Amino acid sequence: MAIDLVAAGHGPAGLRRHALAAAAALLLSSGTQAAEWTFTPSLNVSETYTDNVNLQPQAKSDFVTMVTPSLGIKAKGPNLVVNADYGLQEIYYGNHNAGSSLTNQLHADAKAKLVDNLLFLDSAASITQQNISAFGAQAVDNTNGNGNRTSVRTTHVSPYLSRKFGSDASGELRYTRDSVSASSGGLSNSHTDTLSLKADSGPAFQTLGWGLQYSDQTTSYTSQNNVELQNILGRLTYLLAPRFRLVGTLGYDRNDYSVASNSTSGYSWSGGFEWKVSQRTSLNAAVGHKYYGSTFSLSAATRSRVANWMLGYAEDVTTTPAQFAQPTTVNTATFLSQLLSSSITDPTARAAAVAQLIQDGNLPSTLTSSVNSFTNTVFLQKQLQASVMLSSPKTTLLLSVFDTRREPLSDNSLGSLLGPANDKTEQIGASAVLSRRLTSLTRANASLVATRVKSLTSGRVDNTQTLRVGVSKQLSSKVRGTVELRRNQGQSTQAGVDYRENAIGAYLNMQL
Repeated sequence: MAIDLVAAGHGPAGLRRHALAAAAALLLSSGTQAAEWTFTPSLNVSETYTDNVNLQPQAKSDFVTMVTPSLGIKAKGPNLVVNADYGLQEIYYGNHNAGSSLTNQLHADAKAKLVDNLLFLDSAASITQQNISAFGAQAVDNTNGNGNRTSVRTTHVSPYLSRKFGSDASGELRYTRDSVSASSGGLSNSHTDTLSLKADSGPAFQTLGWGLQYSDQTTSYTSQNNVELQNILGRLTYLLAPRFRLVGTLGYDRNDYSVASNSTSGYSWSGGFEWKVSQRTSLNAAVGHKYYGSTFSLSAATRSRVANWMLGYAEDVTTTPAQFAQPTTVNTATFLSQLLSSSITDPTARAAAVAQLIQDGNLPSTLTSSVNSFTNTVFLQKQLQASVMLSSPKTTLLLSVFDTRREPLSDNSLGSLLGPANDKTEQIGASAVLSRRLTSLTRANASLVATRVKSLTSGRVDNTQTLRVGVSKQLSSKVRGTVELRRNQGQSTQAGVDYRENAIGAYLNMQL
């Protein structure tokens, strides 16, 4: 049996432990006794039969047992909000066609107000299992034992000063420490220090608004050169009509990462608009230029009685550690919160409504998005994402599509785990998640996910499709049972990697 020792705190994680200890000390000093604490132990048990446990061309069947005791911790008070879930998952393979393991799972975040209208603290930590590359077998969950999946650990600690100066302006000075490590996959362990400053005009500047922001970020790796990204940006807005605002920016990027040619620094500018079409619809767009070329951004949202829509396009110079520290995958709870923000303005009530939607609809924790393939390069990411939720008293349908292009900006000295050095990739995908209430206690659920990843350098193309159909029933107030059928298959232009899997699983979720 393999145990994730680093995730359990027995590896080279001293810095992470010290950061979390410091965060905990600050949280405990911020009036936590006034917070209302809730502890919810639970136990998840599942048994799955799969005819291709390792997702290989030569299939091997197995019975997979997963047992996950977990503890949920929530705190809510005037100075502190905590949401944490920790589980220890044991995975056992009856036919021993994959290695049994003990895996940590953690999702935790906390927000504390240390000094009213002045000093605050954000902190978070996670231990998740991720696919290493968008190429190759794509495991749906921890059932499949293959070399393309590993544990990723992140910590985030961010104290900051934030102050409102009446109706004239607001300002924020923030320091952030992020760390990212993986059990395997070749991703270099890293920590990132970021110092940021921003100031924005207040309600007194209704017609002509302004903003200024500065960021200085250094990512230190254990086995390669540091990456430094600096940016300063000024922003002016002009209220042309009651719901229409013109927006312009001017800035400068100064970066330092290993590159053989082309500039890593230069001036930037953009021009666009923010249009609140109605209480239900908004549209923001801008075009501009940065040191790597032309840029474009788009954000649109609209809602009706039965449908909520979101569309976004963004371009970023980023790294794999930055994406794990601040995930770019579309979190279902965040998506639903954004959709409901205009109709439910109270954050607490909105969070409760989102949790109820996810539970009733048996929705996944994240919507389909591109795989954050492990790479030690700096890359330019261009991502288009569109999602819609259609709902009725008995049915919830969640649709999502994406198109993500990634182009390495740093040279070979930083390495690449995606395949060929300096590999450009494009990932396209779509998903549909349907949940239908059959009775007051029973729901039918189905999901279909299809993705395509292409190397724009070598021409390799991998396609994957996953279909899941199941029925869940509330057996008691604290026990839910689910039976699910799954088909997962992948095809590639590279010979010898195609696979097909059929599986059936039974799941029991119990609150203790």
